[in-house]
Amino acid sequence: MEKFRPQPEMPREEPIAEPEMVYRSLDRRKEKDLLAEFTPEQQAEIKHKQQILSSLAHFIGKDFRMPVDLNEPGAGWHWDFQDNVIRIDPKDLLEKPIDYLRFVISHEGGHRRISRTDFIPLEEWKQPGFSFMMNAIEDPRDNNFVAESYPKFREQMALAYQEDLDFEAKAKQKADQKLGYQPRFMQAGFEYIKQWFRETEGKDFQISESLPDDVKAAVAATLESARDSWLRYPSRQEADNGGKIGRKKVDGETMIKEYARTSYEINRDEVWPEFKKLIEADMEDQKTQELLKDMQQSQQEGDEKSGQEGLPQNLKDKLTPEEQQALGEAIKSAIEEARKEAESAEAQGQGEEGEGKPQSASEGKPSGKPVNLDSLPQELKQKIKDYIESLPEDQRREIAEKAQAAFKEFEEALNEELQGKMSDNPERKAEREEAAQPSESRSERQDRTEREVPGVDPEELRKYRERIAKEVKKDANVYETMRQEVLPLIDKLETELREIFVARKAQGWKSGFTTGKRIDIKRRIQEKAKAVPAMESKAWQKRELPREKDYAISLLVDLSGSMARDQKIEETFKAVIVLSEVLNRLSINLEILGFNDRLYEYQSFGEQMSKLIREHMGGMLEEVNDTSDTGKAQWNDDGWALEQASERLVRQKADQKFLVVLSDGTPEESPMHPRGKYELGKMIKKVLDETDARLIGLGIGRGTEHVGSYYPNSIANVKVKEMAEKLADLIKEVVANYDKF
Repeated sequence: MEKFRPQPEMPREEPIAEPEMVYRSLDRRKEKDLLAEFTPEQQAEIKHKQQILSSLAHFIGKDFRMPVDLNEPGAGWHWDFQDNVIRIDPKDLLEKPIDYLRFVISHEGGHRRISRTDFIPLEEWKQPGFSFMMNAIEDPRDNNFVAESYPKFREQMALAYQEDLDFEAKAKQKADQKLGYQPRFMQAGFEYIKQWFRETEGKDFQISESLPDDVKAAVAATLESARDSWLRYPSRQEADNGGKIGRKKVDGETMIKEYARTSYEINRDEVWPEFKKLIEADMEDQKTQELLKDMQQSQQEGDEKSGQEGLPQNLKDKLTPEEQQALGEAIKSAIEEARKEAESAEAQGQGEEGEGKPQSASEGKPSGKPVNLDSLPQELKQKIKDYIESLPEDQRREIAEKAQAAFKEFEEALNEELQGKMSDNPERKAEREEAAQPSESRSERQDRTEREVPGVDPEELRKYRERIAKEVKKDANVYETMRQEVLPLIDKLETELREIFVARKAQGWKSGFTTGKRIDIKRRIQEKAKAVPAMESKAWQKRELPREKDYAISLLVDLSGSMARDQKIEETFKAVIVLSEVLNRLSINLEILGFNDRLYEYQSFGEQMSKLIREHMGGMLEEVNDTSDTGKAQWNDDGWALEQASERLVRQKADQKFLVVLSDGTPEESPMHPRGKYELGKMIKKVLDETDARLIGLGIGRGTEHVGSYYPNSIANVKVKEMAEKLADLIKEVVANYDKF
């Protein structure tokens, strides 16, 4: 049968007016308990925003009987398919900017309108990775529907993509912590979302070069099908009024289901076969990880064996001495990192946080920290896999079961984030319906909800429409507006840095050994010329394990009054955005500080980038305006601020620590931080002599030659309009050639 296709050429009609639902909590007692932890002022703000968002959800979802209920604080947002209720996070209502709140609720309302999954067989959902693939494609499909049907929301499309980027960064960090590698299926799913966003910006598809070859191949083979799938959404008129399937006239719900079914069939038939290959490759990696976890546990329980001495003899027989050493060091490193994390958590009073939560992959036994599989040579990993295949069947089965359990746990964690954006997982829905606990029927729920809906009031309906118009017309926050201007530079820098990291993972050879895997011919010729005997030769080479550096970067931004002139603060702010977005995407530890006669903390080390942080950073533009006689912006306390920032930086445990100072003028110390005590040159010398931090100064605009006289590494007289590009180049140089600084 020919695939069902949308009909965008059909004329759009204004929706028929429907009554506004006055919000009613499904469980008033539960709502009261949830609000109890907030102050009366916070409760009032939560209720006010809840009412506004309810209107938006009804407007998009076309369901004026659907409650918008409060979720547990910190539990996120989702549309509950079975109960037909959108649950929103009260913490977000207090902390997140209104643009974010408006977008998320319109997104959830879009899922209520067009997402349908009840026809998907349960056995398909149970396949590892299948639900994540579906979610990664359904998300763009929903966004497309909302943007086309309600053009005023199209302006907020970038918020959808930014939220996905934030989630991707967290997912990658979680993968390193939980699995010890970046799963191929996860990278492919996020790549679909990246390519969807390129399409929304009118750009051609361009698969990320930093992806592994097998992931690039899978995405390349399925991207057009994924695109076909996310374009299978109904028009607004079709969803509201129905249309024709062939010659048959059908209602709106039938049209919605037909589009959803067609999208699912494309995913199942054209995307899943290639996606599944990535899952299978990831599962093999997870089996390797489970074997290494068992080795870790054996070494932890028996301290008499450590490193390569603790490896199974049958595995050691398959490995060269160099491979044994590499594997032993990797296991030892994982054990040591786990010990450090445990000590750090205990020191911070977090030791009880994980009590009573068994790690499913190892049935509650402590398994340490996953080994970094990406640090192991490919030949070594293949030998470990061959060793697993040589084990007795019962041992292979046990390893496979542990791998599946760990894999499922990780995928569920991913879907907890994405699942709120899609209708309820049929598997979970079925599990709930099979539970023995009694529950009210759908008709009873509908009757109860209908009793809570008042009659149509024309005046209330008019106010409702005015409120909707007011909300959707609000301007995007300043951070997002400027981020859009530098987005190409953000993507470019991220790609370049990823390529550097990927290249470093490639193994090299190191000379200077009396034994090894191969001969350095050039060095041996030189030795022969010097009559060095073969027995004394040091021309042998060994494989050199990749040594990726761990970075901590502090950005210190001048917020004195002179920065308000000639668009200095605006262009510097764009440069800060580029740096913050890229380094957060790459999980590089970053701190962003501003200063005049005081220090402004925008993002602290170890803090995940969030909408709240971005909103807070937007205030950087206003700090430079208070230049009155008593104003804070009249001062430029470089020396004092440098000392404060360096003290924060040196507490980080990174291999490479960089403090980058952006300033447009010579120091002008305030009475609080007198020159005699905090002279800039003296503070720079102190930092260089007493810490392991490396200093870099950027002079913003003309007349900043003094930067070169203060900082050992500096760029002076940077043109204001080139600030973002210059800072991007600098950070690339820092990562690529850190030894030069």
